Amino acid sequence: MEVPIPDPQQPVTPTSQGHMDRHRQNDWGSVQYDSRFDEYWIVAGSARQCLFYCPWCGEKLPPSQRNAWFEKVETLGFDPWGDTLPEAFRSEAWRTTSVT
Repeated sequence: MEVPIPDPQQPVTPTSQGHMDRHRQNDWGSVQYDSRFDEYWIVAGSARQCLFYCPWCGEKLPPSQRNAWFEKVETLGFDPWGDTLPEAFRSEAWRTTSVT
């Protein structure tokens, strides 16, 4: 089942990164990772359910950067739903590089 994502310009990273790599239980990819927002999520019907704790060990996951992403995009004068965004906004690069 294809799950809609917030930004059609950037597909979600197909496999988890970071924390989920420590858990062999996730080899079948039930937990997905969106590097733009630093969010872990699972399919929930036709939506995405953001995870706040690891389902395998209970450790608290990093806070979502979703609001910061939208704030940065809009501060630079882009419409996140209509404009073609700089490449840095298609990954976590927007948090670590200067984007203008």
